Amino acid sequence: MEILIFIAMMLVIVVLQAVTPYVIRRGESFGVMVGEKAAHSPDLRRMKRQFLQWNVVVGITITAVATLCLAVTSNESWQAVIFIISIFAILIVSFLIYIRFYKASLAWKRENLQMSGEKMDIVMVETTFHHQKRTISYAWYLIPLALIFITIALTIIYYNQIPSQIPMHYNFANEVTRVAAKSYRTVMMMPVMQVFMLGLFMFINYMMSRSKQVIDNDNPTDSMKRSILFRLIYSKFNLCMCILLITMFMVIQLSFIFPISQTIIAIMTIAVIIVIFGGLVFLMLYVGQGGSRIKLDKNPQENQSRPVRNDDENWKLGVFYFNRKDPAIFIEKRFGVGWTINMARPIAWLSIVAIVGIIIVISILFS
Repeated sequence: MEILIFIAMMLVIVVLQAVTPYVIRRGESFGVMVGEKAAHSPDLRRMKRQFLQWNVVVGITITAVATLCLAVTSNESWQAVIFIISIFAILIVSFLIYIRFYKASLAWKRENLQMSGEKMDIVMVETTFHHQKRTISYAWYLIPLALIFITIALTIIYYNQIPSQIPMHYNFANEVTRVAAKSYRTVMMMPVMQVFMLGLFMFINYMMSRSKQVIDNDNPTDSMKRSILFRLIYSKFNLCMCILLITMFMVIQLSFIFPISQTIIAIMTIAVIIVIFGGLVFLMLYVGQGGSRIKLDKNPQENQSRPVRNDDENWKLGVFYFNRKDPAIFIEKRFGVGWTINMARPIAWLSIVAIVGIIIVISILFS
């Protein structure tokens, strides 16, 4: 069963990597801005097919080798090492494949779109964008906050019923491999994780609402509509993930107090993982980056011939955004789905450091 779960997870990762060129904004090709019209070029479409094929072949090969290694070892530590190494191998090789097509896209753009030596940097801005509803209200996060209060209240009320030894880790066979002595510090681990998760998801919601708008020059009106829908849909899914994970932590916490079977917890954990990953795949395929795959009514006034925005120099390797002149802290990824940071803004780095620092502190406190 563990091997089947491993294969399923690896195949999900492979598919997500392979289909990325098909879910990014239509005017972008492997981190290079080419415009929506040029995106229909046979050369660029051929690159997408080749990227998908190479990723599938490499991903299946790595998965097969890793599965064989897992089948011949029963040591849990080695299994974890094989799992981690195989995931990193897929991600690293996929990135190397991406670099090959990123360079090819740059060469294609220089040959077909940049006919003069003059640099033309055209950026469209919609001044009404930030006045429109882009994410759900923070009031919705009162739902997971209420779940946290319930978890803490029940923990305090039934503290004496909690066993003296608390399970801290389970193996793939659902057997307890590590326990900790009961104390207020150990029993509050799950509530603290809930609070951290709530803060993290609220931060992500804030990032969605404040991230830089990206409007395609060829199709500005539809591009803005898709961007708004994209943020609103992902904001709703962000809340759903928050509620699911906090509920899962609550049930795990209540299992210390009430007779909740570990089998039920294991099934619930797998179900939550499937729902979250399944939801992410669904959103990638039917919403796309920036709402690129959302179907809208045709606008006859759109698709006018306008210069292609030439800001590729701000995107290092097409994935790392570095622009000192841009005050934006968060920006949509150019290759992939989601958001990234403006690496030229110190406050962006501080936000990442703060999140990592909190994780480290929690790990130390409850280790």
